[in-house]
Amino acid sequence: MILGCATTSRFDSRIDKRLTPPLPNFMAKWRSAPVSDLEKLEVGSNENNILWWKTYTVSMAKKEKQPQQACAGFTRLSLIPEFPLHDLALLRAYESCERINTLAELPANVAPWYRELYIDIKLKQALASEELQDDLPAYIEKARAESNKKKKEEYYMKALLIAQKLELKEDIQSIQTQLYKNSPRLNPLPAYKDLSAVASDYRFHREFDQALATYKKILASKEATADEQFQALKNIRQTYKVAQRRTEYINATADVVNWSKTQFQKNKKDRRSIARFHDSQVLFAKTLWTEDQTSRAVKVLNETHRLLRGSYPMDEVYFILGRIDEEKGDFKKALEYFEASYQQPVSFAGLRDKIAWLKSWNYYKLSQWPEAKSSLEQMKDLVKDSSDKARARFWLARTLKKLDQAPEAQVELQTLIKEDPLGYYGVLAYRELGWEFPPLKVDVNELQGLSLFSIEELDVQTRMTTEWLIAVNEKPFAEKILNIAVDDLKKRNVTAEKTWLAVSSGYARSGLYLPLFSAIGALEPQVKDRLLNDHPDLLFPQAYGDIIATASKKSGVPQEFIFSIIRQESAFNPEARSPVDAFGLMQLLPSVAKQLAKQNGLPYGEALDLYKPEINVPLGAFELKNLMRKYKDQYILAVSGYNANDSAIRGWLKTRYRDDSVEFIEEVPYEETRSYIKLTMRNYVFYQRLLHQDKGSLFPEELLKLSK
Repeated sequence: MILGCATTSRFDSRIDKRLTPPLPNFMAKWRSAPVSDLEKLEVGSNENNILWWKTYTVSMAKKEKQPQQACAGFTRLSLIPEFPLHDLALLRAYESCERINTLAELPANVAPWYRELYIDIKLKQALASEELQDDLPAYIEKARAESNKKKKEEYYMKALLIAQKLELKEDIQSIQTQLYKNSPRLNPLPAYKDLSAVASDYRFHREFDQALATYKKILASKEATADEQFQALKNIRQTYKVAQRRTEYINATADVVNWSKTQFQKNKKDRRSIARFHDSQVLFAKTLWTEDQTSRAVKVLNETHRLLRGSYPMDEVYFILGRIDEEKGDFKKALEYFEASYQQPVSFAGLRDKIAWLKSWNYYKLSQWPEAKSSLEQMKDLVKDSSDKARARFWLARTLKKLDQAPEAQVELQTLIKEDPLGYYGVLAYRELGWEFPPLKVDVNELQGLSLFSIEELDVQTRMTTEWLIAVNEKPFAEKILNIAVDDLKKRNVTAEKTWLAVSSGYARSGLYLPLFSAIGALEPQVKDRLLNDHPDLLFPQAYGDIIATASKKSGVPQEFIFSIIRQESAFNPEARSPVDAFGLMQLLPSVAKQLAKQNGLPYGEALDLYKPEINVPLGAFELKNLMRKYKDQYILAVSGYNANDSAIRGWLKTRYRDDSVEFIEEVPYEETRSYIKLTMRNYVFYQRLLHQDKGSLFPEELLKLSK
């Protein structure tokens, strides 16, 4: 073996190379090796770093099923002060060892990234002792550190029971204060000012009747202001909605309206009464529209306009009326409302940007090209969000083509490519121009060969610790220390591309892609753009490439399709789990996975199997194959089917179909699904370019195939 570490072109002379993790070529060979192979790995007498890595990795693998063997390995490492993770090894030893009396004493404090593990160990020690008094501070510390609201309550309750048993009055009072702050519903005598928090807590725990009763207490209280009563009525409505009690939800919406109307009629000049009446009417209209009671919704909005015109901005009223007419296909009438809305004072942030788009889009759909051009130019200058600007510029270019202004359209598209090189509209701009995408000259292994040792802006110990945490796959700790490093670099206004590339490599080498995307997204635009233009692979990782290639070959689904879905569904986190219990890289439901496994002879036993990439990805690939077959090889509909239900998709085809599939994408009414189509298509193109770097390529037209 060769002693050494991963480096960039510069290496800090203050770092002792004997203490750094093994080289990337060693890690590439051994990181995923079976434990049995690692145990046979022979290590030279001068290769301490490899011995440390081997011992730690084997111990981690045995921690759950063979804890005593893990204990021995962690204990040895904890006694080696030169080992950069000896403090973590000690914590792991305490976690694994049955007898801890032979271990070094736990320190009074640990690094912040180890804090949660340290607290767990302290609690384990306390529970192992016979002294009930030891449990109290351990439970309190655990409760304070816990981010999960329900678990925090559980630990505070255990601490409270101990304090009550030991008759510790001061501790009882202190714990109750913290418990009631986290779980207001447990307070037996809440003050009026706390009732809203109490009701919200009941709703969080799905104790809906108690939540409703508490909101009604607010309504009945003499202390309640008109605004507080209004909010309580809206919360009652929302509680019925969350509880899926539809009839009561509709009735509660009417209660909000009737109450606010009564208040308004008492004093038609009071600004707060006017605002509450407006908000309740708009809420009622939206509810009726959602319930397919469109004519009633229009009546409510017209009444609002009649009563409040001149007293309150009508932008939202006009906006909803316009959306209703647009849905009916009456684009001219919709435009009248959108233009009227645009002329109104702004009632809330973000609405004007939506209106700017909708009026532009309806001019476009009506083929009123001069008006569309003017509106899109206005939108381009108005909106702040970069994706909205790109949208305006793309459709402006198309409008200019319709006006036979091809040179001007070309300028807009070329500008779009410069401003949005990694976005959906930037990709489409190449297609509009008929240009090939230039080959991407990206070394997909470059990130694996980088390290933080070249980042002189970070202290030596931080760099050493981080690299070792990455090497031994301690992902949660690596994420914490990397996040701290990023915050520190940003505070000091570090802008060097090589620094941020090295930091990004830390996330990538740990498989922490979602935190990587977040860290890059939070950079200053000039730093971010420079970094991503030179290294687009940061946004488009090729993790699990071998598994994806095999699944692609077996299913016939292109690798770029599989990559694009994983990128959007889980950000390459194999342990991702959604609120609706979709699991793993491709976010599969267990019921769907079971069916896919049976149909295609693929391995699958239980839901937890979906956390294994080698099981999840082949199943997901065949799900994509099924969707492509179901929707007759129409990519837009297939990816929509991965995100939305079939009846909705059929409805869009029936009511919103357009011969131009790029136009149809803009017509998809679900914002989440519309964004999903755009992003997965963008992903597909970039993965195709990364997988075929030897040549330029045109936009893959098969992605835009669409028919009724």
